[in-house]
Amino acid sequence: MDELTYATREQLQVVNNLAGDRNAQRILARMEKDKIIQSVRHEKKVYFLSNRGKSLIGSSQGELKKSWIQHTLMRNDLYIRLGMPVSWKKEVPAKINGEIILVPDAMFTLNSEHYFVEIDNQQTMQTNNDKIKKYKQLSDVILKQFSHKPVLIWYTLSEIRRQKLKSACEQNEVNFKIY
Repeated sequence: MDELTYATREQLQVVNNLAGDRNAQRILARMEKDKIIQSVRHEKKVYFLSNRGKSLIGSSQGELKKSWIQHTLMRNDLYIRLGMPVSWKKEVPAKINGEIILVPDAMFTLNSEHYFVEIDNQQTMQTNNDKIKKYKQLSDVILKQFSHKPVLIWYTLSEIRRQKLKSACEQNEVNFKIY
């Protein structure tokens, strides 16, 4: 749960290989009763580590913001959909010449290729366009250094946004996938 930050029962079942729904609900109810985790209602029940739970596992997780829930759940869904890449890292700054140019929602490597993840939840399209331009710069650097173009993976819930992101990535010649 520390890695996911916020998670639904279904996400925890997949990631932790918990058997059936009733078993997962029993385990989560017990952890909640023991004050290891807490939950909030956000369309469905969403779980997160309590301060006691963080202390028990030695978590360095900072203060959580409820405004992050939807974004985090979307990132978790994509993580699961992509097969839970082993090298998955959240919010790691991407640098060019030692200068941070952007902070992807997640990044990972697979078969020596770089992937960057952006969750399109509440960003403006102008912000997304600016990010795509920065990914173009980063892509050029990775191409020179590693001889391949990285893939920018977008996850959005809107068909209109999907089309706009596709167009912006194509205009900037950025390798991309959109879910």
